[in-house]
Amino acid sequence: MIDDAAIDYQHFLQALLEAIPWPVLVFDRSLCVRCYNQNAVKLLETQEPWQGHKLDQLISDEAILQLVQQSIKNGSPASGEYTRDSSGTAWKISVTPLAHKRRKTTSRKRHTALKQKYRFFAIVIEDLTELRRLERVRSDFIANISHELRTPLASVHLLVETLEEAIDTDPDQAQVFVEKIEKEVQQLTALVSEILELSRIESGQVSMMIEPIEAEQLVREVMARMLMLAQRHRVALRTEIKQGKTLVAADSKQIVRVLVNLVHNAIKFTPSGGVVVIGTRLEAGGNAQSFYVRDTGIGIPAEDLPRIFERFYKVSPARSKANFIDTGGGGSGLGLAIARHVVEAHGGRMKAESVVGQGSTFSFTLPVTVRSNV
Repeated sequence: MIDDAAIDYQHFLQALLEAIPWPVLVFDRSLCVRCYNQNAVKLLETQEPWQGHKLDQLISDEAILQLVQQSIKNGSPASGEYTRDSSGTAWKISVTPLAHKRRKTTSRKRHTALKQKYRFFAIVIEDLTELRRLERVRSDFIANISHELRTPLASVHLLVETLEEAIDTDPDQAQVFVEKIEKEVQQLTALVSEILELSRIESGQVSMMIEPIEAEQLVREVMARMLMLAQRHRVALRTEIKQGKTLVAADSKQIVRVLVNLVHNAIKFTPSGGVVVIGTRLEAGGNAQSFYVRDTGIGIPAEDLPRIFERFYKVSPARSKANFIDTGGGGSGLGLAIARHVVEAHGGRMKAESVVGQGSTFSFTLPVTVRSNV
């Protein structure tokens, strides 16, 4: 037990509050705030100082205030979880009575002291928003990977059964089934490979061969690789190159793959007669080079944009089949997740902008570098 007359206990208490990793407020039975930490200030985003303010001036959620009153009335801890608004912000609220006593209490005052045992209370707020988001991602991952594996496996099973019936009576038809089985197995193999690759990238196990390379070289290589696909689907593929001689620090193989994925998606979701542009330009300040793929496709709904870089997330697959060009399968939903992780491993950032009916722009940055003379 600390017993040192030289200690400034007011500052000592504040230091303890600041050491707690969650927002904390201490208030009395009348809900008057006595002290708090800076984590509470950041979370509630209300101008301080708060001493002397009522708790209900800082927290307006009626359910939380009822929980506080419950703890005051019963003199016992109370807790609950609350979703604050439509954005999905989730809080875990814990209200705890703070037991304390005077150094000396006469027997005549004992009863009064016991009644006033809990004069102060602490409310601790844990922000569960990110945890709930991760739980949703995990749940979606399990559901999506189960679906992605189950569909081709069911097709293979059905094809094998049909093949068994046709192998002796109709060799030509049997060969067709064999080819279909091979295609399904290839898709399964590609899916598993992408899952393993994403896992390695996320864990930092993929070594990047980062070297200085001209920005326009990356753009032109992707243009050459994707031009035939664009022509096949009657989509114009163009380039916009500004400051193309700028050197960026990149693993050219990985970045080309990112751009190919973005162009492939752009062609897939752009109707015949549309335009896809691959471009690059120097960012303001000159420390980063921007690469972008812009299309005149159908666009992405605003509610889907925040999640398009998540693993397995797909935008309206039913609408895709009905309205967009088929460039070879619906995809695994891992391409953009892999692309984002590759860009971030380079020290860059990736984003998407879109207007339904007008098109989308996917862009990312890479750090500018200089060519080594060694």
